[in-house]
Amino acid sequence: MLPSAQLMNHALKFLGSRTVSALLAVVLLTAAATPNAPAPPANTSTPPSAAQPSFPLTSDDVAAHAGETVDWFHHLAPIEQLQVAAADSATRERLHQQSLTAVRLAFQFGRACAALLNAESRQTSGQTASATPLKPAGGQKGLAGRLDQALADVTQRIDTLQSQLDTLKEKMTRARARELETLKAQLAQVNAALRLAHEVQASVQDMQTFQANSLVGDNRNLSPLEGQLADMERSVPELRGGAQAAASAKGPANAAAGNNAGSSAPTSAGVAHPADNFREDNAGVIGLVTQWFSLHDMRAQLAAYIKETGDLQDEIEKVRTPLVGQVRSVVGDDLSISTSTDLAQLAAQRDALESDTNRFKQLATVLVPLGEQALTVDSAMSTLDDWRNTLENRMASVTRYLAIRIGIVLGWIAVVLIVSDVWRRATFRYLHDLRRRRQFLVLRRVVVAIALTVVAIFGLVSEIGSIATYIGFVTAGIAVALQNVILAIVAYFFLIGRYGVRIGDRITMAGVTGRVVDISLVRIYLMELAGADLHATGRMVVLSNAVLFQPTALFKQIPGADFVWHTVTLTIAATADVSEAHKRLKAAADEVYAKYRPAIERQHAMVQRFIDFDASSPQPEVRLRLTENGLECSVRYPVELDHAASIDQQMLKALRDALEHDSQFKLVATGAVVLRSSDT
Repeated sequence: MLPSAQLMNHALKFLGSRTVSALLAVVLLTAAATPNAPAPPANTSTPPSAAQPSFPLTSDDVAAHAGETVDWFHHLAPIEQLQVAAADSATRERLHQQSLTAVRLAFQFGRACAALLNAESRQTSGQTASATPLKPAGGQKGLAGRLDQALADVTQRIDTLQSQLDTLKEKMTRARARELETLKAQLAQVNAALRLAHEVQASVQDMQTFQANSLVGDNRNLSPLEGQLADMERSVPELRGGAQAAASAKGPANAAAGNNAGSSAPTSAGVAHPADNFREDNAGVIGLVTQWFSLHDMRAQLAAYIKETGDLQDEIEKVRTPLVGQVRSVVGDDLSISTSTDLAQLAAQRDALESDTNRFKQLATVLVPLGEQALTVDSAMSTLDDWRNTLENRMASVTRYLAIRIGIVLGWIAVVLIVSDVWRRATFRYLHDLRRRRQFLVLRRVVVAIALTVVAIFGLVSEIGSIATYIGFVTAGIAVALQNVILAIVAYFFLIGRYGVRIGDRITMAGVTGRVVDISLVRIYLMELAGADLHATGRMVVLSNAVLFQPTALFKQIPGADFVWHTVTLTIAATADVSEAHKRLKAAADEVYAKYRPAIERQHAMVQRFIDFDASSPQPEVRLRLTENGLECSVRYPVELDHAASIDQQMLKALRDALEHDSQFKLVATGAVVLRSSDT
């Protein structure tokens, strides 16, 4: 069989690759070292006592416990977004830290359990090691072992070659001339072997570095339970900050890193939850209903989280029960001091106590983090219970204010409807004029609609002031776009006022004379009248109520007064007696007016009902003034519109008869009788 150095030289020449040759050298070194390798050391650990029970939990139990804790942590994260209290940032941060601590303790418990299970597994395998020959470990864990063994063999080989090199150098200093050539050849061979050993050592170290840096994330150097725990731990990134904070005691640099990482989660939690500024006493019905449903959803979510936390508490108790039972069985009655004088019995009891002490220490490494986790989860449950009580109180407060606000709104609506009914009844009872009754009923509908709108807005909507600017802009835009419509609506209330217009009235509006057919909120409809006798033309005139604010005046015949004033003008000689002329003209006008005086006085009485001051009764009036043509006499008298022509004819004849019998009252040649109407 060739020596190992020669085999490696042949492999190097055949493959020519440093990495592959290094792997082959590792195998060759391992195979070459195996026959001469010393026997593995005997297991020095004390096997468990036959009476000592094994660990009560399996790998599946530990992994299930850690998995349920991680799921609880992930499911509990959304609760930190709930706005349970008005200022509960500190409580949310405390709950976050409690859940994170519970997860960290669960992994600490899992690693402690994995250590105990691995120790028991090694003890079991150590008992069968003497009967079963060792086989190379498979997978990545066997490769790591072979790399360690190869590195140790190469290091030992380097030390041996270095010793041989030192020995040859020492011999060369004392060798004779004929031995010097042989020593030089041996020295060259040892140097070549030493260089090869260094190359192999470097290659093995590179592979160890690659294996440590690249393959550690696959958990191939860990047991199955430890691999599961590592995978679960990587699903909780918040634990990395806690690990760095725990390592901060090792140096200032690590301390700074730990502080930054450890403070990241609370800071983010504090920033992500603004304070809830909802106030029940200032909210409207819509806001209170929305808040109630929001709180109801929060209560359902919180109930689910509390149930899941309770399940985790049951899981912790389930895991802790067999451990506590084993602790009790380990402790038992061994705490009592024996009074026996038998040395063998005392030694056996001492060994048993020491074995139980070691077992108790092992179980304590598992029970302590589990107990701490139980306390942490209990504290989290207390926090959740406090939140539930706070949420219940808020829901009760919102429900109370909602009932009060709905009662107030319904009360105001009832008041408005009662006032509306009283207004309607009073209108029908005390107003017999149909026009006035219609006006009051229209005004009632407008007032009731406005009142109900105001009650609805102030009762249902909250934070009216926050939309004041928006309402202002909208109102300004509406006012500009609908200014004519708004003017028409405002004019409508002027038209239906006390001295306003009603259906059947004769008015002159915007230069159009007619009788009112209908008045709507924005328009007025007139039947056009024309001619001296104001006869209907057959046309309907539609005008906007806004024309009321135009510069042109609105002429309206007072209801019940269907008479107009006419004027007759006569010119007589300037030398006529003024007093006598006034007397004769006044007597003639009164004589004609006496024939239809009762009808005019009845109309005047109706006019008097619509005004608040006493107006003089209509009477014929005579006025005289001196002009360049003579003495101008004007007679003004009321005329019924239906009999205007007949009355004017009678009045002209009576005035002529009163003057023509006396020569001094003779009409001048340049003068003429002029009849004017002043009804418009």
